[in-house]
Amino acid sequence: MNWPKIAAATEHSGHDAAAPPNAIKTLSESEAATVDAIANLIVPGGTTPGARDARVIYFIDNALGSFFAAQLPSFREGLGEFTSSYSSSHGTETSFASAAETQQIAFLKEVEKTPFFLAVRRLTVLGLLALPKYGGNHDNLGWKLIGVEDNHAWEPPFGFYDQDYAGFEPYPGTKPYTA
Repeated sequence: MNWPKIAAATEHSGHDAAAPPNAIKTLSESEAATVDAIANLIVPGGTTPGARDARVIYFIDNALGSFFAAQLPSFREGLGEFTSSYSSSHGTETSFASAAETQQIAFLKEVEKTPFFLAVRRLTVLGLLALPKYGGNHDNLGWKLIGVEDNHAWEPPFGFYDQDYAGFEPYPGTKPYTA
């Protein structure tokens, strides 16, 4: 990772902006549909929110257009290979995105070790858990899914391990830890 470039890209791409990306700007419509379908099978919705509910595709599109832009050519190449492979094994009448879910899952099992699938999986998880301002984790659904409490501040003490620390002074209005 090149953290200085990532930091610069996030500041350039509206790091301080209040509204998350809500339009596809980097991927084509068909590319976005395919990636969205894959992401939605990696983290499916249903009784709990999934990748589509969390709008992970907007994070992926934003990432590939900014702080992961260097990976866009290889991502597109992998997506092209994925699409070609799917078309040759299932025909060109139906795209992966509009195929039946059982057919999609069966195909993903065939390609789950490919660098492209691993990249989509990584971006899906990042988009599910990233700050919503980067495009995914809509309404903090990813955080809710894993039980993250979005508190601005946590009250000390954090546990018994620091109760005897000589330099510890509780914040005003908080109670000291008692076992």
